[in-house]
Parts: sequence; structure tokens; C-alpha cells
Amino acid sequence: MSAMSFSPTLLVTTASVSPAQASKYVPLGRTSLQVSRIGVGTLQWGDPGSGFGTSYGEPELSIAFQELLKGGINFIDTAEVYGYQGIKNGTSSEQLIGKFAKEHTEGAPIIATKFFTIPWTNFLVGGGLRIGRKSLLDALRASLKRLGRKRVDLYQIHFPFPTLSNAALMESLKEAVELGLTTAVGVSNYSKKQMEEADDLLASYGVPLASNQVCFNLLQRDPDKNGLLTSCKERNISLIAYSPLCSGRLTDKALLKIDSKSAKIKPLLELMQKIGANHEGMSITQVALSYLIAKGAIPIPGCKNEYQAKSHCELMDQSLTMEEVQMLEEAASYI
Repeated sequence: MSAMSFSPTLLVTTASVSPAQASKYVPLGRTSLQVSRIGVGTLQWGDPGSGFGTSYGEPELSIAFQELLKGGINFIDTAEVYGYQGIKNGTSSEQLIGKFAKEHTEGAPIIATKFFTIPWTNFLVGGGLRIGRKSLLDALRASLKRLGRKRVDLYQIHFPFPTLSNAALMESLKEAVELGLTTAVGVSNYSKKQMEEADDLLASYGVPLASNQVCFNLLQRDPDKNGLLTSCKERNISLIAYSPLCSGRLTDKALLKIDSKSAKIKPLLELMQKIGANHEGMSITQVALSYLIAKGAIPIPGCKNEYQAKSHCELMDQSLTMEEVQMLEEAASYI
């Protein structure tokens, strides 16, 4: 059967929802941190290549940040290299978050940032060449300065890199916890094997691995297919899903496109639109994010304005049924 011929009968949403959607807030792994079941990624904040300073700027992001907190979303993810071009001007992603957190005190945001493992990252964010375990602690202290904090809630390894072994990185994360520089630690872009090794290494120090942040969406379901998601659930490690909208392919705007790539996924988008209609008019974008919540992941879509912030916050009270999740996966399997 081709993707174009897929046309399931839409189910009425009376079935049970996923346990992952039973609460607006979920524990971050085996830590005491309670994060909103949907967070926000700030890759584009401060990045002129993404339109910062032209199509949107600090005022729009400040309002969005305020709306997120008002709407109950408390999990904000960043990295030391996000918007690095604006570090000297105080407009990198970390610096903007630090500023907004001081300006808007409606809630208590849980902030996550990351250590970029490439040795020459200093050319982007300053500091010394990244060789040895001490470089992680130096980078974390620099991130804390930009965030205006004494401690970050979650500190993550951005991705594995050959110059620093998993053992060295995990020992550095353990030291960061002991020094009170971070509450919890996580990894990003780790395979199932790499994540399990990291979890075991940290366990030997009595430190839990809180999370693994990976690419996961309805069109890119590798974490669900290769055992990573299952391992996360078995080990009680939160799976944080970046690129949850597949770079805009799983949005309402995508349904209006007429190129060949969009035509291929049109049946899936139309199904998402129909499912959304059963949930007080959820958008395609919201259905895509709700799918990940139902799978037990924490999606972190981008957010550049008040409208997007409010749209994300609406998902704190919306849930797909497991039948709808199965329908979406079946439709996606033909693409």
C-alpha cells in the first residue's frame, strides 16, 4: 500500500491515554526535579542565522518566555554554543535566558545547558582549548556566568567526541555535582550502548543519569525502533526529544506546501489534522508534539514568539489516545 492510499477510519477519542500524559509534570529521570511534560529548545535564540535581530528579537523572546512560565512550561533547554555570535553583546541563548529569568518571576524555570565536546570550541565561546576533564568544569562555570546562576538544574554532554572518553566525561559530571555546580546531569546524542555505559559509570559514583536528548519525531523514530526509548524507560532515564517537528515538516504550514517532499507526507498531515479536530481543534504542530508526550518523551520545540508559547502551553492539558498514536505510526510507516 502506498502512502497516498492510506486512509484509516478515525477513532473517537474515548480510549485511555498514555500514562506519560497523566500528569502535567514528570520527574526528570531519577532526580527530584519535576519538569513540564513539554519543554522548549532555544537553539535559535540569539542566532542571527535563524532571524534573530531581523524577523524577531529580544522583546519577542522575552514575552514568549513570560508566557511559557505563565502557562506552566518550566523546562528550558539551551547550550553554550546556541547564539554564540551574540556573547560579546550579551545576547547569546544562555545570556537571554538568564536575563529573562530575572525579569519574569512568575515561575521557577528549570534550566538545562550543555557542554560542547569539540576541543576548539573556545574559538566560539572563549576559554581555553578543551583537553582533559577540567575543561568541562571550566565550561560549566562560564555557562553559569552567562546564565547568572550559581547552579544549573541539568548539565548535559552535547555529544560524544573521541578526544574525551565517556569515563572522563562522566567523572567530570560527577565532580560538577559534588561541587554544587549542577543539580542533575545528562547526555545528548548518545546511542543506546553509549547511554547505558554512561549510566553505569555514573551509578558507580552514586550519581543518576537524568536524561538523554536525541532527535525524535513522528518521521524520525529511531529511538523507538533501536531500543533506546525502551532502555530509557527501563533505566528511568528521561528521553528529551529535539527536532520534534522534523524541521518544520510536521506543522500546519507544511500542509500548504506543494513540493514533492510535502506531497509524500500529505496523507499523514491530513490524518494529524483530523485527529486534532477531535481534541478541541489541536493543530498539526500540537498533534506532532502530543505524539511524543504519549510515547513518554519530553519534546522541546522551538519558541520565538507569544503565539508559539501559548500554543505549546495548551498541550499541558491535551492528550492523545493510544489508538491515535498507533494510527499515526501506521500512517508514518508508509513514508
